[in-house]
Amino acid sequence: MAEIYAFPGDASRRPGEGAGPRRPEGVPDEVWRAVESVRAMERVPGVSYRELPIPTTMADYGIGVAVDCVSGDAHASGWVAVLYSHRTRRDWGSRWRCVAFAGIDLPERADDAFAPRRCWNRMRAHLAGHAAGIDGTVTIIRDTAFGKARTARAPGCELRVSWTPLDKQGSGPDAGTQVMLWSRFVRSAVVHEEEPPVDR
Repeated sequence: MAEIYAFPGDASRRPGEGAGPRRPEGVPDEVWRAVESVRAMERVPGVSYRELPIPTTMADYGIGVAVDCVSGDAHASGWVAVLYSHRTRRDWGSRWRCVAFAGIDLPERADDAFAPRRCWNRMRAHLAGHAAGIDGTVTIIRDTAFGKARTARAPGCELRVSWTPLDKQGSGPDAGTQVMLWSRFVRSAVVHEEEPPVDR
């Protein structure tokens, strides 16, 4: 099943307003609770959201959300998918797994050999206490212009990450919190605030 709900396009919509999506037949209770938690989650200011279809090869069910944030000349975007398998998967250590991507600009002063580690630590700080088994890669992208080419694009950073969401209530992870945390991380690339602590 590629998608199981229509993510509201209006980020200002409040929980409980309007008719919610109709539950498709056969959707497990914990999956539907995850859908409802995403609908009711706190919207991060300055971030726009849209639904992202999930390929059926990735999991039995999935909730996909694309996020985008622009502040002045700075831009960051990405997506996060909360996946569910009918059976516990050994590689996940759970029935649940999140996979995510973020593409962010790097300030010139941050473009050095330590940039990948800083990006990784900042991402981990945003997921702290809500994720286990965090794996992924950080890619630094640099353009070099020659001849009559236009000025090279500012350096950027791409993160490809996966993690197992923690189930603190025993009824399935809070999918809305997972989406919100990734949204906050993407936003942090363009709206600089005090960074959350991270265990090193």
